[in-house]
Amino acid sequence: MLDLAGKKISIFSLIKLCARYSPMLFIMNLILTVMDGLLVPLMLIVVANFIDSAMTLTSENPQTYIMIKNAIYMGLGYFYTQLSQELKLYLYELFEDVLRNKLKPDIIKKQFSIDYLLFESTHTQDLILRVTKNIEKKFVQILKSSNSIITISIQVIGILFTLYKYNWLIVFIFIFIIIPIIFLTFKGGKAIYESEKKVGFITRQMYYLSDVLSNREASAERTLFNYSHGLNKRFKDAHLYRSNFNTKTIARETLRIKVCNIAINIFTIIIIITFSRQVYNNMLSVGLFTSIVGSMINLTKVISVQLSELFFQFSSHNEYVKDFKVFMELEENEEVFDNAYENLKFESLHIKNLYFKYTDSKDYIIKGINLYLEKGKSYSLVGLNGAGKTTLIKILIGLYRDFEGEILINGKDIKLYSFAQLRSMFSVVSQDYAKYYVSLKDNIAFGNRGADISSVIEKLDLNDLIRNLPDGENSYLGKMYDNGVDISGGQWQRIAIARALYKNAPFVILDEPTSSLSPTAESKIYSNFSKIANDKTLLMISHRLGSTKISDEIIVLNSGKIAEQGSHEELMKKDNIYAKLFNKQRELYYE
Repeated sequence: MLDLAGKKISIFSLIKLCARYSPMLFIMNLILTVMDGLLVPLMLIVVANFIDSAMTLTSENPQTYIMIKNAIYMGLGYFYTQLSQELKLYLYELFEDVLRNKLKPDIIKKQFSIDYLLFESTHTQDLILRVTKNIEKKFVQILKSSNSIITISIQVIGILFTLYKYNWLIVFIFIFIIIPIIFLTFKGGKAIYESEKKVGFITRQMYYLSDVLSNREASAERTLFNYSHGLNKRFKDAHLYRSNFNTKTIARETLRIKVCNIAINIFTIIIIITFSRQVYNNMLSVGLFTSIVGSMINLTKVISVQLSELFFQFSSHNEYVKDFKVFMELEENEEVFDNAYENLKFESLHIKNLYFKYTDSKDYIIKGINLYLEKGKSYSLVGLNGAGKTTLIKILIGLYRDFEGEILINGKDIKLYSFAQLRSMFSVVSQDYAKYYVSLKDNIAFGNRGADISSVIEKLDLNDLIRNLPDGENSYLGKMYDNGVDISGGQWQRIAIARALYKNAPFVILDEPTSSLSPTAESKIYSNFSKIANDKTLLMISHRLGSTKISDEIIVLNSGKIAEQGSHEELMKKDNIYAKLFNKQRELYYE
């Protein structure tokens, strides 16, 4: 439903979205909004008629019927006011539920489609946090503010129309005074939203610290290392900095608006004095005067408090809409939604003079790599941290596509392959693999209830784990569920590797997925992979070089370049980077 691409996005656009997600709720809300606005000027007349008719009770011609009729109208008006407020609150809650069920999935879909390289940017993360956090509440707040402004506008127009019939000059002066308030509140709201943007990183830091201080995963280390006090102090400092930063802006903008509000209060007193003279000269009835005075006092309160606050919010909403527009215009990779699976074969991967750097960096991470990988061979990619190993993998599997040079898969430019084709060709287990708190089977087969995972379970020695689980492979993992089971880091890693095996892609990449396993277990898994993947191409990244000996070829990456390449025996003879790293690790094990 978020078909906003290429369109001008405004607050009105977001209100239209609300209307499209729930037309009935929107219409009901709008009817109540208009009725709330009309009620005030109507009650002004009703109250005036009631007072004037009540004053005739001691006269020769008492207007008892008119008094009773207007008293009934007043009672109905009061009853409607109470009912309307409760009904609108209920409708807004329903609106939140509708947006949570309909808008939120569309927003998540948009987040999911954002280009991967762009998504990694901290600027993008700040933007996403501002736009998507409690987005259904923000949309409802925009709708509330818009409805309130409509209600108050109708009230003001109705009261000013009544005043115009008795003194037109007062109306124009009133309008002249209210314009600066509108301008200053818009300006103030914008300033406050901008100050929120400036402390976006602090806000994200607060959310992160709050999560670390409260989540279950960190509970053991919180207890063992007793770091809660230190992190709590950081959280308080961040909160205090953010609060102080915003408070200064709020105080400055609020002070300006208060000055204007004082002026409008003084003007209201002048209006009351002016109309009291008209009562004295019998140009205005006592009832109408009393009703006008009550309405003016109420209107002054609305303008000095409610209207100022509303325009403040509306201005902030306007800045939010600008962020929402930027969010909606973020570059997308629509191919991520392509579920088509092609059983593509892999023959060769040829990298020619590859260069890559991040958009916000001047330095290249990958610097002129030339490499040729063949079908059915196993390769190890090694190097120190920061050498560019993981970046190279992300380029090969299509996550980073803005590179210089040429990459050919089976002789065809990688950029001519769809993301779905690359996804079906490569199977990856990364060092930051995900833990899914679903059943063990769903962790491997992703919801394919009829899947047979017995083969991968056997290959990765997960049989003992499954036998000890209450419901076998259908047991839930993690403590999100009452019957969920905690498992070790090594077991989680085996499950992540099983996921890659189950996919059965022709090219398997292992990006340091075995860091939680012992060197023996790691070596066993890699050896098993070599046997399992005899018809596949295998690319392994590991800091523990004992497992690299099983590879047909070892590629040593250093500062974004290939420093050396060959078999384990060949590189040991060269006595260069690889040999020194290998010997250093061997010494550590002997020690």
